[in-house]
Amino acid sequence: MKVISKDKVSYRFDPNTAPVEWAEVGESVIFQTRDCFNDEIVAETDLATSIDMSHMNPCTGPLCVKSAVPGDVVALRIEGIRLRDWGVLTLIPGEGVLDAYVKAPLTKIVSIDQKKGCVEYGPGVRVGLRPHVGTLGTTPTMAFPTGRTGCHGGNMDIRLLGPDSVVYLPVFVEGALVAMGDVHANMGDGEICIGVETGADVQVHIERLYRNVQLEAPMVETRSHWVTYADAPDGKSGVLAVCRRMAAFLCSRTGISMEDATLLISVAGDVAIAQWAEAGYNYTFYLEFPKSVFTDGRLDSFMRKQ
Repeated sequence: MKVISKDKVSYRFDPNTAPVEWAEVGESVIFQTRDCFNDEIVAETDLATSIDMSHMNPCTGPLCVKSAVPGDVVALRIEGIRLRDWGVLTLIPGEGVLDAYVKAPLTKIVSIDQKKGCVEYGPGVRVGLRPHVGTLGTTPTMAFPTGRTGCHGGNMDIRLLGPDSVVYLPVFVEGALVAMGDVHANMGDGEICIGVETGADVQVHIERLYRNVQLEAPMVETRSHWVTYADAPDGKSGVLAVCRRMAAFLCSRTGISMEDATLLISVAGDVAIAQWAEAGYNYTFYLEFPKSVFTDGRLDSFMRKQ
């Protein structure tokens, strides 16, 4: 199996960056990732305010998906995430929803036990594991920092991007040039200030290339739901975008009217904030819609059945 070392990272999704590995549809690849602090915080005496902030959110890659061309959609299944055995949490003055209560920088190192399925936060305090990839995307036609978000993906922080999920990514440049990083052992919806930041080995399978498919922004598929994603500078715009994208998906894949899509999203869809950490860039949002609503299997696959 091909392995991309965490020595091969970039801080931008950049079409001028040469691929570090190549793979075909049907192959699996392991991305070895650094944590969002570039592995520079290793002790509680290390503060986020003292590290090189230009090297935040490193992403391993890029991977060239052979034969992928602009206008395609590449489907990647996350087969597994093997976490580092420790994680980092920080508080930074001026950042996070509760920033008014943060008077000084703070670092907390926690133990991660993947066998027990938990984060040992402290004596008598344990948090269950919910591993997922925070930053994942294809490369757009112009350079984009890995800490930012867009229609290519990027720092989406969707907690549903965990094992056995499939992410559908628009392709903008030849080879797609996929990169990822910023793995969390757990993170609540909204990422109020931070997740449990850690390094990991992320194994992905290149499921399929869909040719000439219009996809405005990444989508996620879980066993039970379809998920639309959006980034926006405010909540109203973000909720509108994920609802509009889900409505378009339902109409195109099932043949229902926009009126029915609107009603079904309202009664069966769940909108969530993925990231609201107020770190100076767009917030991210997602909407989950259950496949089971269509009892005839019309929502079982990404493309509409003929």
